[in-house]
Amino acid sequence: MRRSGYLVLIMVALAVLLGPAASVSQQQSAERQPLPTLTTTHQAHSLTSDQAARSYPVHLRGVVTYYDPYIDPRYPTVWVSDSSGGIYVVLSSVPAVPFKAGDLVEITGTSAAGGYAPVVKDSEARVIGKSPLPSPASITFGQMLTGAEDGRWVEVEGVVHAVRESGKNIDLDLALSDGTVLATTIKEVGADYDSLVDAKVRLRGNQAPLFNHQGAMTGSYLVFPDRAQVMVMEPPPAHPFALPILPVIGLLRFNPKPAWDHRVHIRGTVTLAWPGRLLCLQDGPQGLCAQTDQTNPLNPGELADVIGFPTMGAFTPALTRATYETAGFQSPVPAVAVTADQALRGNHDAELVELTGQLVGQDETASDPNIVLSSQNHVFPIILPAQSGERLPTLKKGTTLRIVGICSMKGGTEMAGTPADGLSIPESFRILLRSPEDVVVIKTPSWWTPIHAISMLGLAAALTLVVLAWVFVLRQRVHEQTHIIRQQLQEAAKLGLEIRKLNEDLEETIAKRTAQLEATNHELEAFSYSVSHDLRSPLRHIAGFSRILANDFGPMMAVEAREHLQSIEDAVRRMGLLVDALLGMAVLRRRSLRLSHSDLNRIVDEVISMLQPECEGRDVEWRIAKLPALDCDPILMAQVFQNLLGNALKYSRGRASAVIEADSIQQPGKPAIIFVRDNGAGFNMKYAEKLFGVFQRFHTDSEFEGTGVGLATVHRIIQKHGGTIWAEAEPDHGATFYFTLQGNGQAGMTEKATAAHELAVEP
Repeated sequence: MRRSGYLVLIMVALAVLLGPAASVSQQQSAERQPLPTLTTTHQAHSLTSDQAARSYPVHLRGVVTYYDPYIDPRYPTVWVSDSSGGIYVVLSSVPAVPFKAGDLVEITGTSAAGGYAPVVKDSEARVIGKSPLPSPASITFGQMLTGAEDGRWVEVEGVVHAVRESGKNIDLDLALSDGTVLATTIKEVGADYDSLVDAKVRLRGNQAPLFNHQGAMTGSYLVFPDRAQVMVMEPPPAHPFALPILPVIGLLRFNPKPAWDHRVHIRGTVTLAWPGRLLCLQDGPQGLCAQTDQTNPLNPGELADVIGFPTMGAFTPALTRATYETAGFQSPVPAVAVTADQALRGNHDAELVELTGQLVGQDETASDPNIVLSSQNHVFPIILPAQSGERLPTLKKGTTLRIVGICSMKGGTEMAGTPADGLSIPESFRILLRSPEDVVVIKTPSWWTPIHAISMLGLAAALTLVVLAWVFVLRQRVHEQTHIIRQQLQEAAKLGLEIRKLNEDLEETIAKRTAQLEATNHELEAFSYSVSHDLRSPLRHIAGFSRILANDFGPMMAVEAREHLQSIEDAVRRMGLLVDALLGMAVLRRRSLRLSHSDLNRIVDEVISMLQPECEGRDVEWRIAKLPALDCDPILMAQVFQNLLGNALKYSRGRASAVIEADSIQQPGKPAIIFVRDNGAGFNMKYAEKLFGVFQRFHTDSEFEGTGVGLATVHRIIQKHGGTIWAEAEPDHGATFYFTLQGNGQAGMTEKATAAHELAVEP
């Protein structure tokens, strides 16, 4: 017995050790064996995901039940069915001739896991004939959601709720007895789909899954090849708006012969219209909201006929896929004043109500702008549609608001403690606004809140501590500063004597500098006269001898010599002009201002009269506006305008039509700005700093004659009046000169101060 027991233990140990190895060996042997070829759709579709991923060879014959080349042009959507079932086929290439429903094809490919169920990929398909479509299996929406009928050719019955066109496809919303399913097909030219709305139909197609990224089923839909697969069992009413008008209060109530799967006709007064989304009506004591895609505008108070499919709303009946037309106008429905408690009972669902509450939050980033109110321990949102383009006002939390809008209940649960009653109670409600005007501020929140009060008390305590600390610090500083002030007073007494001495020295220095300045000014004037006088005599001699040479020896001179002689005469003439300009500036420096209230328009008119000889043979337009009368020296101001207007006339010589303006800019509380503008040659603004310097010219004598002293003279005159002058220009686009006069400001300077000022600004 003992020996046989040892043998049993040894055999068990060997089995344990050798068993796994034998199992692995068998598995490897099985993997080395070729995979069997799958010949029916059921065999391919019945594989697990892991098995399908091993790429079983597939060779089957079946009939094409759906072909769509538009979803993805690279890989057309193909469903193939045989007597065993149906499967999705991924073609390796687009067929030269598009497949049609009823084509009998031979498929060669491999299995693949697919996004939800196994598919046939890398497929080669060859049409080998025609075949009738297979017999469908009748299923319900609940069976579709199990996934057991995935890919099969099936048949469903229901009422068409909507028809939509999406690119090259037509989508039907089909309401079955236990749910609503989407059915899609390729649009056929000339096929009538709109007449299917509200028709009871029998539809045949392949069941297709909806799934997420994890391969889990999230829904189901149908694909059918053509309009012929939709058989009308009960046609819709020819004129839906001719249906009997039903009262809203009677919708979805018990009826031994219910017909709630078809559209109904109701009439009511519009209380809210969100085009393309929602339409709410009031029919007697009952309100109703209908989902609609129609965008025709309706206003509150209009009477509307609405047809749509009854559905269970969140708490009361509603309509879906509604269409409407106006039926006249009535007085707008007045809002019913309710409290939050009353609204939550559900008696006012879909009705226009008015209630008050306090603002607790606001969310402008939501898809529909909304605010959140609180009232009677209830919190509820207030919603405005985003497509209206309007925004809710920005308000402070705690603001008391009066809201007018549609009460929309949300959710419904069975009443606790009485499950047999089947009575639903709402979970919450929201208010749908017609416009921002439905929000009215009743009371703004008081700033003095408990939090603010505590904050202010804390701030006051902190300030008290700071003040006490500061008082202590100030007392210490007062003692220190008193000592310092005593020392400073003693030092100030000493410094006072020194300051008086420095003042006396400064006055003496100023008197000496003034005398030196006067002497320098007289010397400059004497130098100017001396230079001018000394230059005039040799210039007259040079000019005289030049004329004698030209008269006596001109005919005997060579052409080049006569040209040199002419150059001498031109240079003498130019030098004479420069001497005259220098003498003018010297006279200007000596001359004191003789101010009077002067009419600038009269001065400008006199200057233009003097310039008329230069206008002969030219098209010149003078645009002289009304200029202000100013306190100025009229003789010097005439010289200013003579230079500015003369320059404008000279530098616009190249224009077919010269335009010269004189105008002013009035500034409240500031001196008027006078300006002269032309459309002449202009200049580059980067040289503007040199514009008013003596002998500074931006053009050659061959372009425009001149001495380079005129603008310098203008600058001196404006400075003597205490004003400023500046210019703006652009090459070949004219120039504008601006100046101001300060009236009795700097213009009242003494001759000594004027001389000092001119020396300081001498270029």
